[in-house]
Amino acid sequence: MKRQLLSAALLIASFAPPIHGASAPQAQQILAAAEQQAHIFADQGAPLQLEVDFIAPFDASSHGHLSLRWQSKDRWWSRVVIGDFRQTSLQNGERVYIAQNRPAPIRIRELTRLLHFAHATQQLNVKKVKKGVENGITVSCTQLEWEQVKGESHEICVNPASNEIVSEAWQAAPPDEQNRELFSEYTQFQGHRYPRKLQLEVNGRTVIAAIVDSLKSAPFDEKLLVPPKGAVERRQCAGMNHAVALKMPDPAIPVSPGKDRPKGSTIVSLTVLTDGSVSEVQLVGGGTFDLAEGTRADLKKWKFKPAMCGKEPVVSDVEVVVTSR
Repeated sequence: MKRQLLSAALLIASFAPPIHGASAPQAQQILAAAEQQAHIFADQGAPLQLEVDFIAPFDASSHGHLSLRWQSKDRWWSRVVIGDFRQTSLQNGERVYIAQNRPAPIRIRELTRLLHFAHATQQLNVKKVKKGVENGITVSCTQLEWEQVKGESHEICVNPASNEIVSEAWQAAPPDEQNRELFSEYTQFQGHRYPRKLQLEVNGRTVIAAIVDSLKSAPFDEKLLVPPKGAVERRQCAGMNHAVALKMPDPAIPVSPGKDRPKGSTIVSLTVLTDGSVSEVQLVGGGTFDLAEGTRADLKKWKFKPAMCGKEPVVSDVEVVVTSR
């Protein structure tokens, strides 16, 4: 069996000078109002309980459920179940714990992002504003570009009459996927409005369809903050120094006889332990090829200077782009 060499590179942010359109202030005001209205995860809010049913392709199963108990951005607990996969996560102050019975499906991280969709756009520069129509509703669509990532633009469409975010679209590079999130059927909650239906499309195909089964105020049970058995601890501290790659041998992937060699890129997450070794390799986004066991083993040979909270080394996750040659 042949082995095709791959190159892997850390995601690097490049910088570009901001470019503001003539209608930038008005567009930013519309976006800020929409985000504030949808942001149910504000620290000043009362504790909440969120129950979500979702459909996402995963092995032979596609139906899953997510439970979230939220007190603040550094005090929360969640559980995801889909098929025979189980994952329990929690954060208590600077410490984050994750326990799972096997590597997480690709779409789990994207589901979390989908539910926390009301992002702060103060760090994005307005490039263009236009009118559009979504499901018969006239919307204001703002094209934005990250200040720290050159060439990656997002388009957020808002219903100006209700201040509801209708959609957000962007191109992930790599692997050059067209992503689009859709939000509908907003309901009132704690002075906010949150969608009952959330959907993620990749290259025009629905990969996550989520329905909010229950959203209500609920006391936060302190017992949820006890780390589950087998959980891996991570830290999120102010001024944290991130892991730095020291040794990056090129990984390889097996190619079966008679099959075309895979081309393109795949985004992978590496869990870096306190000694700088890699313990876990997971796909974190769609890509042009899957990772074979041999490729995962090669990536586990990488060595890092671990992330640091002050003088203490801590476990962290690093995203890399694996590109076929």
